[in-house]
Amino acid sequence: MTTHRSHRRPLGMLATVTAAAMLLMGCNPYSTGPMTVKDPAAFLEAAPCESTGTAAVPSALASNVGGPYLVESVVDGDTIRISCNGTSTRVRLVGVNTPETVKEDSPVECGGPEASDYLHFRLDGGQVFLSTDPARGERDQYDRLLAYVWNADGALVNQSIVELGHGDAPGYGKDYAYKDTFDVAADNAEAEGLGMWACP
Repeated sequence: MTTHRSHRRPLGMLATVTAAAMLLMGCNPYSTGPMTVKDPAAFLEAAPCESTGTAAVPSALASNVGGPYLVESVVDGDTIRISCNGTSTRVRLVGVNTPETVKEDSPVECGGPEASDYLHFRLDGGQVFLSTDPARGERDQYDRLLAYVWNADGALVNQSIVELGHGDAPGYGKDYAYKDTFDVAADNAEAEGLGMWACP
């Protein structure tokens, strides 16, 4: 993974003015809570897995969120495992790319262990809620379920990873529901030198 983001527009006057306007209207553009003007969750679909957990659905979550699901394990900073219809399934967090720690024939990248530790801290032994994004498809080329992941408190974990600088939001040339939100969060984290953005 590269930490050069020349492909991303710089955090300029328009983004700053937009963020300020959202704050004045009572919307936090960096919040992991629900958006009040345009809700990206409206474009999502519930994960195609039977529930395996018992946690109550947080009131802030939309009806198109599936779960709860018991977290079997954290693989790295942007991948977890859950049981999906009786099969142990890798879930790749949509819109997030963290530095590598377990990729075969690849070195551990700067910021990778911290990203992995963060996801362990947030999700180990916990329960999650998942939605897929029709704009990205249900599975990737490695047969991983592509999903947005909310923890039992209703926080969108994908977004918090980007906000704290533990991962980028590259998009890989594809649109997705939270793209604008994640782009702003990534630009802000890079500007502040958070997480992996402090790497040389």
